[in-house]
Amino acid sequence: MSNSISNEKKRFQMILASLWLGSSLSMIGDSAIYTVLPLYVGVLGITLADTGILMGINRVVRLVTNNVFGYFVDFGNPKTLFVSAIFIGAVSYLLFGFCYGFTILFIARILWGIAWSGINIAGTSIIFEETTVENRGKLIGLHYFWISVGHIIGTVLGGVLSDKIGFQATMAVNGFLALGGGFFVLVFLPGSKTHRKEKISFTSFIKNYSVKLDFTLLLYAVVFGISRFTFAFTACIISILTKEKISPFVVFIRVSTLTGLIGGVKAGIETCINPIVGSVSDKFKNRLYVVTVALIFGVVGLFVTTLAPPYMTLLGLLLVTIPTGSINVLVRTLVGDHTAEKNNQGRSIGFIFTVGDLASAVGPFFAFRILDYVTIDTIYRCLSVILLLSVVLIIAFINKEKKSIAGNIN
Repeated sequence: MSNSISNEKKRFQMILASLWLGSSLSMIGDSAIYTVLPLYVGVLGITLADTGILMGINRVVRLVTNNVFGYFVDFGNPKTLFVSAIFIGAVSYLLFGFCYGFTILFIARILWGIAWSGINIAGTSIIFEETTVENRGKLIGLHYFWISVGHIIGTVLGGVLSDKIGFQATMAVNGFLALGGGFFVLVFLPGSKTHRKEKISFTSFIKNYSVKLDFTLLLYAVVFGISRFTFAFTACIISILTKEKISPFVVFIRVSTLTGLIGGVKAGIETCINPIVGSVSDKFKNRLYVVTVALIFGVVGLFVTTLAPPYMTLLGLLLVTIPTGSINVLVRTLVGDHTAEKNNQGRSIGFIFTVGDLASAVGPFFAFRILDYVTIDTIYRCLSVILLLSVVLIIAFINKEKKSIAGNIN
């Protein structure tokens, strides 16, 4: 009996180590691209306008591939999909390391869009499968903590290494790091214990491609979409907010440096919040209470950001890091809880991710068009009201559930 428990514990630890190492190493190259690609357009034989396409096409691809991977996770082997996605991501980085020209780099970014769908959905689904309601929040939080660590490493390493050895050599290094992570996962990640009853086929794919939505899953999608829209909107205009409301009072630091410092602090706080909020949610019977509190911090933070003193703007930005660092974890965990007894976890999380990707793309699109017509304070107040709508929706849903439970008891 003790040997069986010990073996199961080792198996679980190896699953977590494989997921976290593979995901973290895979994220480094993408973060490097976002950090320094515009500085090396001449080296790569592309234009500055091309970089916008290259940085966005991977998100467009995911609007299709998220659900595709969701189906294959539900009816196939999550380990195979996770490993394959890591290797596809590594190839996308190596193309940046050894090739030139827009066409091949465009293909590389399409490959990365496919890869991230697989890494994100298969990795999350494996954690769903291996956890219970008592520890799912903590482990989902830790999973995204390590993804964030990869993002931070990539942001720093991308700049430093590119200055030392050049951008293409840096991307080659990132590609080989991802390959190393892929081989580690291939060797050490244990297979799934769940038996998939229906075989993968074209007929099965057409029949089961999309997830059947219920009211609960739709609520999670709406809350996630509103949150991702709001935070993507604010993320792309933070430099303008810093220039208008903070920089005039901090004259000894240039706007770009100050924006980078604020962004770095925010990223660090968001990363640390992931496992904390996940663990806290495990202690509540209904995680929606934790979601509500996190969103209220966001509502208050967005409004406080508009107040006149610069320290209030900074306080508001710090408050907003609480929901930005926790909603991703909480919504994913809620989906895992909701679909625990169903064969649709992959498609459910794929649908949620698709909503999030679409909302994240729409946010920046609107941001720079609205700035010509309204002040930045007005924008933040409006976003505060939009986020408040998601709080109202959740409270209404919680009350509906309470009445439903009370009615069943009676």
